[in-house]
Amino acid sequence: MGVYKGIAQDNVTINSGKAVLQTLTVTGALTASGGVAGTVTGAVRVPVTTVAAAGSTQADAAALAEGLNVVSAADGTKGVRLPVAVPGAVVIVKNTAAAALKIYPATDGAINAVAANDPYSITNVTSTLLVASSATQWYSVPLVAS
Repeated sequence: MGVYKGIAQDNVTINSGKAVLQTLTVTGALTASGGVAGTVTGAVRVPVTTVAAAGSTQADAAALAEGLNVVSAADGTKGVRLPVAVPGAVVIVKNTAAAALKIYPATDGAINAVAANDPYSITNVTSTLLVASSATQWYSVPLVAS
């Protein structure tokens, strides 16, 4: 394999075997194997979604997205449902209501030590950060007994 020099095309320049990316726009997930080296400049922002709690079961709970979800309308019986777990996915849930909020995993998923498909509850006007460790398991940070 040779060393390439002076090649430039579609925002990529290759000199002395190193590729330099001029511009990268990503829609959806970005996966980097081996880590990301160098300096990240500019703001890294988390998507923010406003959601009204709904339903009373996993099937009819309001859907959440990765990022920050500001949830209203919790009344102790209504809930929200996490997206399908992908290792490393992060969902932050802020309950703005004056009542408890039920957080359900996606079908066949689990949160902390709660049984699969059962809700994990947070109290009124609190938040939780949930991180997926596998295709079915979510953990709260900090981990609380459940």
